[in-house]
Formats: sequence, structure tokens, C-alpha cells
Amino acid sequence: MNIDVSKGPVKIVGMSNAEYHGNKTFDSRSYLCQVAKGGGEAQLWMDHGQSMFAGSSATRTGDEFDRLLTGMVAGQLFDELVCIPPDGVLGANGSRNTKAYKEWAAEQTGICCTEDQAWVYRQMTNNAFTNRAAKSLFDATTETQMSVFWQEDNGHKLKVRPDAVTNDLWWDLKTTSQPWELLPKSVCSYGYAEQAWLYCRGAMEVGWPQFSMPFVFVQTIPPYQCRVFRLPADFIEEAGQRLLSVMEEVRLRRSTGSYLPLDSGEIQELEIPRWARKQEEVVVL
Repeated sequence: MNIDVSKGPVKIVGMSNAEYHGNKTFDSRSYLCQVAKGGGEAQLWMDHGQSMFAGSSATRTGDEFDRLLTGMVAGQLFDELVCIPPDGVLGANGSRNTKAYKEWAAEQTGICCTEDQAWVYRQMTNNAFTNRAAKSLFDATTETQMSVFWQEDNGHKLKVRPDAVTNDLWWDLKTTSQPWELLPKSVCSYGYAEQAWLYCRGAMEVGWPQFSMPFVFVQTIPPYQCRVFRLPADFIEEAGQRLLSVMEEVRLRRSTGSYLPLDSGEIQELEIPRWARKQEEVVVL
């Protein structure tokens, strides 16, 4: 789909996840965060249509749960969204690597998973819906999986896709395998402050008032707790300033065609940290 933002931002409801991620004309938060970490070489790789991350079991779980919970927020039932394969299509020891299973799965429109995984998803959704803060966001939701595209004054084209929106704000769903005391590390690692900054910017482009974006976190480990967190405003602003710097670097590399750092072709001395030298500490008496 060709999206024209020359006359203003574009909001699309109903665009598929694949179509949104397949549009490379607009830069996403994840793209900018990858460039921030990997520099020009990461940008060159992605600008040629490649991906920095092939996915994992954790991201697959997150994607499936995102689809499940947002579907339930939109009014669908758990049992309508989850498909458990019958015994007849499974192989030895419950293997799903059979022709019968693949044929069965191809006919399903829901999330295909084992009984054990479905049980975990049910605990996660139950805990999310019984959390008062999360439930208030679910009840106030007017749209799910909305996509917004716009162009900054400097010409940079951006896109965002919140999990859900209300009349007052946008919110996003996150799964985590971390206990709550270690959550800040994940927040920093995955660029959630950058997401909050960019998503609020996109929201205001299409008419939402200024707001502090909440994240609904659900654990993928027992007891599958749910908590809703907002990030500190100054922390988000610092992340936004970093993103603005990254955007400027991205535009410069694209305009000049120079992606590699100046010292990339030189022989460099590797800096070895003190802990790796394993030197015995000398104690003078």
C-alpha cells in the first residue's frame, strides 16, 4: 500500500500486522533503536531489506499473547481465539511436525498451541483482566491494532502501531519473563522509553491530547502476574532526544550514501577490561 503523508498524517484501522511491518518507507521505533545500537552498519543492513532479528520462542509467545489479549479486549472469547490440535493430527510424543498437523493448522484462524501453552495463556489473560488498572484500560479501549504514519518537519517519515487506544490515550501490551525488580533492565534493553516518546508524538499528530503512555506488563513465568506501569517523564524525554539524534544520523547516511564508520577499515587495538586479564592483586604490607 502506497501511503501519502505529504498533506498530513494518515491513520489506518484494520491494516494487517504483516503489511505494517512490510512497509519500509517509514521508520519504526524498533528500526531506530536497532540503528542506535548497531550504527551505520545496522542501518545499511536494514535499508537493504534485511532483519536484525529472526525471532525466538520468547517473541513468538509475545506475539501470540498480544494477538490473544487484544482480540479479547475487542470482544472475542478465549476459546474462539485459541486452537488446540486434536490427538489425531499429532505425531509421536505430541510432535507437531506432521503432515496432518500442518494441514489442520493451515485451516485454523486462531492461535494454534498445545494444551499446556493454552493453560498458561489462560492464566495470563485471567490475571490481566482481574488487574483493576489493566481492566480499566481494556474497558475504555475504542480501537486495537491501529497504524499511524506521518512525516516530521525535517522530512523524516515515521510509523507507530499501538496495541490499543482509548479516547484519552494509547496503551501497549508487553510480556516479560523477568521478576518485577528486574523489569527496568528490560525496559532499557528493548527501548520502551523510546517507544513511549515516539508513540505519544504519533498520537498527537492524529489528534490525541498529550498523555503519559501506560504499559500493561504480563509475566510469562509463574504466577503470571500483571502490572501496569508508566515510565518517568524525564526518562522518556531523554530517550526522545536520543531518537532525534539517531534520526539525524539516519538521514545523513541516506543522503550521502556513507554508512560505515571511518575506522571500520583500520586495524584497531582491542580494549581488554581489567576482569579479563585475571591479574592477581598485589598487596603491599
